[in-house]
Amino acid sequence: MELVTFVPVQVERAPLVSEPFAHVAVAYGSGEEYLKTVLPALLDGLRRGERTILLGPEENLELVRAALGADATRVELGLSQDWYGHPARTMAAYLDFARRNGPARMICEPVWRSARDAAEWTRIEAIANVAFAGIRTTMLCVYRNPGEEVFRSHPWYLDGEVIRASEPYLPPERMDWEQPAFESPPAEAEGLDFDLPGVRRMRAFVRDQAYAAGLERDEVTSLVLAAAEIAANAVEHGAGHGRVAVWRAGDELICEITNPDAGIEVPFPGYIPPEHESLRGYGLWISRQLCDVMEVRTLDGKSCVRLHMRMTL
Repeated sequence: MELVTFVPVQVERAPLVSEPFAHVAVAYGSGEEYLKTVLPALLDGLRRGERTILLGPEENLELVRAALGADATRVELGLSQDWYGHPARTMAAYLDFARRNGPARMICEPVWRSARDAAEWTRIEAIANVAFAGIRTTMLCVYRNPGEEVFRSHPWYLDGEVIRASEPYLPPERMDWEQPAFESPPAEAEGLDFDLPGVRRMRAFVRDQAYAAGLERDEVTSLVLAAAEIAANAVEHGAGHGRVAVWRAGDELICEITNPDAGIEVPFPGYIPPEHESLRGYGLWISRQLCDVMEVRTLDGKSCVRLHMRMTL
């Protein structure tokens, strides 16, 4: 097989993208286009000695295995279905791979099971431009026939073998992150007020409500830990007290923690891990990892966090 060299053009970086990190959108429409686009990028990563991972559906991985031959063993291969089950955890796994020794090349094709997860991943793709800044990684995000939202979250796109600036790109600070206000909890929701001495009682309350609703043991543990992290933030960095409410909605159990303060001031709450040497900032990150969905709103001087756990039917 003839070796094809992928040589990206060195274009000027967008203001919020650090030099070591390149976040590139890759579009394709057929298996032939996929191989023509992805194979040169893989070979270039191998030629440069980068740690290289390829994530995709089985049919696309088979195309690459056949084209690479023996060189396929030099690439870490993973099925999209194994990587894309939980957006926040996928982000954490991306960061873990990128932060290992030496520069990395990640060629990844997201495949999500639900529209909600896909929408959450769109937000994460945008925030990745901040989360990965300074990390020596080339991340090529592969989409079959993508919409414009993909090019809004990626500063660059792959045009043949040339990386070009994406005109629709918006830095995450300039994106519209406003989301609809929460509806009030239903009348059947069980609630409890808490303060610092009452956090332990709040944990027991959430645990009891979760078990009563039929949540599995591991999910109960995750929900209690996440709720405790949010409550600790409320009493230590907020108004010093708050309220928790728990109810079932369809196939989910929802736990809401409200805090009558000015709101959560952290940008992109729970999406970006704190620095390794930091002693603070882990609560929101951990909670987003533990729950299926974490939503944050600020309304009328109150911050509100909703933790969702899927029920096993």
